[in-house]
Amino acid sequence: MPLHIECPHCGERDDLVGDRGVEGIGITCGTCGRRFLRDRQLRCATCAGTDLVLRPQVLTQFSRGTQLSVVGWTETHCCTACDAEALLRSERANAPLPAEYRPRAVRPRSRT
Repeated sequence: MPLHIECPHCGERDDLVGDRGVEGIGITCGTCGRRFLRDRQLRCATCAGTDLVLRPQVLTQFSRGTQLSVVGWTETHCCTACDAEALLRSERANAPLPAEYRPRAVRPRSRT
């Protein structure tokens, strides 16, 4: 499930430690030492947007040598902005997302 978690004080995304409490999950930032409650809103890992949709995606496996077989389905979160092209192709073809597609909504953002 895509959750965009970063320290609201310093913007740190990696050095975070969480623990469950009565009020929810508390996060402590290892960089600045501040503590905050985790935002429960699902967000895109690329743009931090909240407009996410669930789309079916096939699960495949090589069953015999090089024969690729569909072995199941999963529901994948996609961002309507960042994954727009893949969503449009999937909807036009009335087909699930391909197994090899990695939605930008669940892929971590690259640091620049």
